[in-house]
Amino acid sequence: MKYCQDCGAMLRGRADKKFCDDHCRCHYNNAINKIRDSGFKEINRILKKNTDILEKFSQQGIHQTTQRILSATGFNFSFSTHRLYDKKGETCICCYNYGYITINEEELTILQTTHLLYNKPNQQIPSQILKFE
Repeated sequence: MKYCQDCGAMLRGRADKKFCDDHCRCHYNNAINKIRDSGFKEINRILKKNTDILEKFSQQGIHQTTQRILSATGFNFSFSTHRLYDKKGETCICCYNYGYITINEEELTILQTTHLLYNKPNQQIPSQILKFE
């Protein structure tokens, strides 16, 4: 005899049946996904916070800053979504639609990268940004 993988009730019907009803099937799979997805949620929370910080600086007209200042606001340099490269080999490290280029060991330039990804009309694409990774 087989038993429901969620509630343990005895199963009747098909030989390959795993759950007694849709409720148990959904409950079981939701529990599995909750554990698996908890890591994704934490990473997305960090990426969103990084994006919000870069966006705030950009909207306030602050396009040059330091790693120390970004760190003090809670920016996590360990997480990014993608990188853009220019002809000189400089790297723009991005968090969704904002990014930064390292000028030297401490200074950074903040860029909005949405137009680089989606090529919106009426926005110039800086010639230095060429490749997407």
